[in-house]
Amino acid sequence: MDRSTVLRWLFITAAVFLLLTGLPRLFGGGSTERQPLLPEGNHLPERASRPPEKLCDLWGPRFRARISTRGGSLKHFLLLDAKYRENGEPIDLSTTPDVELRRQLRFDFHNPAAKIPEGERQLDYDSVDFEIVRATGKECELVYRNDSVELRKVIKTTERPYELVATATIRNLASNARRHALTVETTAWRTEEEVRGGMFRVSPLLTHVECVPREGDATRLNPQDFEPSDFEDRERFPVGPRAGGDWFEAPSPPAVAAVSNAYFSHALVPLSGPTPSCQLQIEDRWDHRRYRNKGADPNAGAMYRARLAYPPQELAPGKDATYSVLTYVGPKERSVLAEAGGGDQRLIELIDLGFFSSIAKVLVAFLLKVYSVIPNWGIAIIVLTVTARILLFPLAVPGIKGMIKMRELKPEIDAINEKFKDDPQQKGLAQMELWRKHNVNPLKGCLPQLASMPVWFALYTTLQTAVELYHIPFLWFPDLSKGDPYYILPFIIGATSFLQQKLMPIQGDPAQQKMLLYFMPAMFTVFMLFLPAGLGVYMFTNGVLGIIQQQAVEWHVRRSVRPGGGSGSGDIKVKVVDEGPGPKGGGTKTTGGQKSDKGSPSSRSGGGGRLLGEGKA
Repeated sequence: MDRSTVLRWLFITAAVFLLLTGLPRLFGGGSTERQPLLPEGNHLPERASRPPEKLCDLWGPRFRARISTRGGSLKHFLLLDAKYRENGEPIDLSTTPDVELRRQLRFDFHNPAAKIPEGERQLDYDSVDFEIVRATGKECELVYRNDSVELRKVIKTTERPYELVATATIRNLASNARRHALTVETTAWRTEEEVRGGMFRVSPLLTHVECVPREGDATRLNPQDFEPSDFEDRERFPVGPRAGGDWFEAPSPPAVAAVSNAYFSHALVPLSGPTPSCQLQIEDRWDHRRYRNKGADPNAGAMYRARLAYPPQELAPGKDATYSVLTYVGPKERSVLAEAGGGDQRLIELIDLGFFSSIAKVLVAFLLKVYSVIPNWGIAIIVLTVTARILLFPLAVPGIKGMIKMRELKPEIDAINEKFKDDPQQKGLAQMELWRKHNVNPLKGCLPQLASMPVWFALYTTLQTAVELYHIPFLWFPDLSKGDPYYILPFIIGATSFLQQKLMPIQGDPAQQKMLLYFMPAMFTVFMLFLPAGLGVYMFTNGVLGIIQQQAVEWHVRRSVRPGGGSGSGDIKVKVVDEGPGPKGGGTKTTGGQKSDKGSPSSRSGGGGRLLGEGKA
């Protein structure tokens, strides 16, 4: 497996990745089939009788929350840090402020899956108008009361950033027993345009829903997991008193239910009450009357929903039930999530570090440590890249030495290619015999480099999802989480890649060499036109270090062969044997300063098979 083979497989892997991620964006959402979602309650008080909506403000560490009297849910959640501003205004993480039945932190005491008869329901309305009875800036208390029920909802801040604790008490004021079935939900609305992203880059707004169990790995679902046919799986979409077959239900009791994207998350954590289940749904929305399929509607999108579904309860007259949840609405900052909910709520699992998460966690810890010493994220990325490159250097050395040897064998490889250009099998045998003769093992150099690839994949994922880089300037970049606005860095990376290819050319036929010499740098340049600048800093640093290490190894090889510092290209002297009849009846051509021996067995060999058998090519 020479270097060109490795690069070929890397190119195939990249092409497959782009195919898998690009095709859904090009052709996804074109189905005319609709999801089999059950109708949900939308029974609201008569508009004429509803009092005006009021908002209760809560101020916590680094945020401002606004609670609506309509449903007692979260209408706005504003981030107050300077880095979380767009066009000078605080980012509002509430994406459904005008959709009353799809707001965050919504308590719904009427789950249709429970199938409670109308006369036995504790609450007829699916959303009610609360009255604010106390507002301190740190705590909001809201009350709703009629002849059969009293609802009391207290929402307060904690001493930690981006957290609220909501406690709801439902009391039966009727003269007979009544039943309720509570769900607590958070929702995000995203259009197809927002989640589509750019070329070669996943949109930071690409959203998913997730359940984090008390023990074990998180379950993360994307829109592709909610195709109409998926709802037929009754193990994943059960029918029962908590869901009617149109919600995914995690099998284990939840620690967290959440809606998340690359940088931000809306999470719910059960604190008290009966044990709930975690349920997820991604609800496609498009104009079915005007457009045949979702992909044709320019305003199409999806409601990303996660909820805690509690079992139905019956309350005797005068009895009550209390439910309490913690909600985290904010950036996925590692230091903040590690302490969220007191540090024991598994909110840190909201950060998805991909398949190589165990390696990525080590890289993240090191990156944060470097930043604590050098408070500059750009420098921290450079230090992390340099450290990783140095630690992985021993794995790269055999590959570099192998490339040097392959380069020294180029004249003889060219001769083999020319001689056996019409016989691929014999050409392969001749090349293997040549490698054996000169103790060249391509796998010996390739496999250690392949072993280091999980580290680079983990580093890529780490930087791709690091909200710490969000809106952080470095050099001429206004934001390390976005691409270079002046497109300077992509061309610098392309030039670095070109130089690296030029210094250590890929062995193979001239057409392949020329293609890879220009194709690989061009590919890196195009990739970096759309990738975050933070990744560009890493790729540039990694490329420069690769050139330095490559030249250092080559210098060492030359010094070890020629201690006196004499000139020469390497330690391999090769002989190209010309078996065909020459002008004077045959002979040999030499390279590397060796003279031919016309009387040697190799010069008298008449057949290719015999030649290979004697260790010549």
